[in-house]
Amino acid sequence: MKAWPKCEFTYLPLKKVYPNPFNANRMCYKEYESLKRDLLEKGVEGIPPILVTPRTDGFMIVDGEHRWRAALELGFETIRAEIVHLSDEDVKIECFKRNYQRGRIDYLKAGELFNIERNCGLTVREIAKKYNLSAYTVDYILQLTRLSAEVKEFIYKVNDSSEDYFENGFRFTFRHLIALSKLPEKDMLSFAKEFFEGNVSGPEAERIVANFLTKLRILSIIDEKVSGGLIFPKSAELLKSIVERDPLTFSEDRIERLCKICDESGQVNFIRSTFLENLDKSSLYSLAPLNGHELKNRKSSYFKCQCGRVYLVRGKILDILEKWDKPAEKIIEILPEHVGKRLRINYADMIAYFE
Repeated sequence: MKAWPKCEFTYLPLKKVYPNPFNANRMCYKEYESLKRDLLEKGVEGIPPILVTPRTDGFMIVDGEHRWRAALELGFETIRAEIVHLSDEDVKIECFKRNYQRGRIDYLKAGELFNIERNCGLTVREIAKKYNLSAYTVDYILQLTRLSAEVKEFIYKVNDSSEDYFENGFRFTFRHLIALSKLPEKDMLSFAKEFFEGNVSGPEAERIVANFLTKLRILSIIDEKVSGGLIFPKSAELLKSIVERDPLTFSEDRIERLCKICDESGQVNFIRSTFLENLDKSSLYSLAPLNGHELKNRKSSYFKCQCGRVYLVRGKILDILEKWDKPAEKIIEILPEHVGKRLRINYADMIAYFE
């Protein structure tokens, strides 16, 4: 921490001390309660002094707002303080730097702070230099200002109720927040709830959002090509059903190639062949038929494809697969000539054949 050339250690009345409006720190309930217990056991003499700067109406806190609040709640009348003389600009910088070094930054608050700086005319590079951060970091933190008020409220509610701010239970991390900020506002809250309910990690949240945005972009391109007469309606329906489930199957380049095919059947064949090229090999199963006697005395076997669809198979699956009790959505007839062949089934239920 910075060593001040002119400073003074003293005890100040708590009523003459107040927090600064620039603090980007946030302490969880568990840590705050631990701080209060320390204060009760050790008194204000047993904790580090808060850092304040004098103002005409009292002393503004530079660092130590939670220590001050805890002392107030516990009924202390004074608190040990280090007095330095700083301008409001210096207070903003010093408060942020101290909390950032301790890893105690609330990035939503930091986004609000940096947005104020931007509205005052500072560029991203100037903000980064002022707070000793990379322009890349500042740009990402500013992106968090896109989050809606209801999403921020939900994030705080989840993080505040987490049993342990750092280790136990789900909490929204910086990577979760960045992923959410990239979404259309109408989708932010539903994705935030999905991440919370599914205990989704930050990297996985980024992947989910990236795929969702890719899907929106590709579907938009498809609609544009359909309206321009470059993709036939049947081809578009088939294409959308694949993109809805796996947006990475069709890139913009592949759609451009599709548009160069001038007949509908040719487009459908291109879509199907492209899908098969990208089909996960885990969806291939070895099959063998049941003889007539087995077929009469054996209950139908059910298996579930990776797509989530349930199939009734009139035959025997050589691979060990789980049986399902649900009614089948599709019946696949397995004939003797299919012995030793592999069955390909796609999750859009457009292609099912043996090879």
